[in-house]
Amino acid sequence: MTIQPLVSIIIPAFNAQDMIAETLDSILAQTYMNLEIIVIDDGSTDQTRQVVQRYEPKVSYYYQENSGGC
Repeated sequence: MTIQPLVSIIIPAFNAQDMIAETLDSILAQTYMNLEIIVIDDGSTDQTRQVVQRYEPKVSYYYQENSGGC
């Protein structure tokens, strides 16, 4: 039996409520299964958090205050 290596997908997000669900759905539709999906929210003021939290526990969500840059 071959063990698939873990692939980490890190998604930076800022006010991404209009596109984050489509992004996560696309990732979760892939055939490769050994994934960890991490969304880093850089201070969103929209509903990004609420949209991402619907995907827990498949997706990990982290919030940080807006850094003002890349």
